[in-house]
Amino acid sequence: MPSEALLERLRKVRAVILDGDGVLFTGRVFVEPGRGEVMKERSLIDGQGISLLRAAGIRVAFFSGEATGFVEAVAEKLNRLPSVASGAWPPIAVVTGREGKDKASAAGEWLKGEGIEWSDSAAMGDDLSDAELLERVGLAACPVNAHPIIRGQCHFVATHGGGDGAIRDFADALLGARGLDPRALARR
Repeated sequence: MPSEALLERLRKVRAVILDGDGVLFTGRVFVEPGRGEVMKERSLIDGQGISLLRAAGIRVAFFSGEATGFVEAVAEKLNRLPSVASGAWPPIAVVTGREGKDKASAAGEWLKGEGIEWSDSAAMGDDLSDAELLERVGLAACPVNAHPIIRGQCHFVATHGGGDGAIRDFADALLGARGLDPRALARR
């Protein structure tokens, strides 16, 4: 059972920023000579978690240090869901190519554009390039396999690894703190 302090942080969240490699994806890449990175691995259960967040009215953004097309492809797929097309859910924002202080600065710009304060936001990251962002948000989260330095600064540590259910763990905690039953929310 989460502490009352964690529940309070979970209840305040209006926006979630998710890192790419190590959070949305496992961090494993398949490389082909002459083509570079050709495939990354992710769990569909995390996609369902993202949909549940959006159905609960929580804004979602993907922030990745690299612009490889992988994060963009997942956002494009999730932004084609009927609930987005109908206007019921806002699209997932995507910001790539910014790391460290620049990633945190870009997140601040996005939050400001959404009318959301840092204290009402959460981020999930897994490594040192996410540290500054995680320091600024009201609720810092990470997968269980995040670097120990990152785990040490997070309020919420998922029971699953990045790209393998960590986002769903976080989504379930956010919904649970609000008393929302995921079965009662739109999933597409």
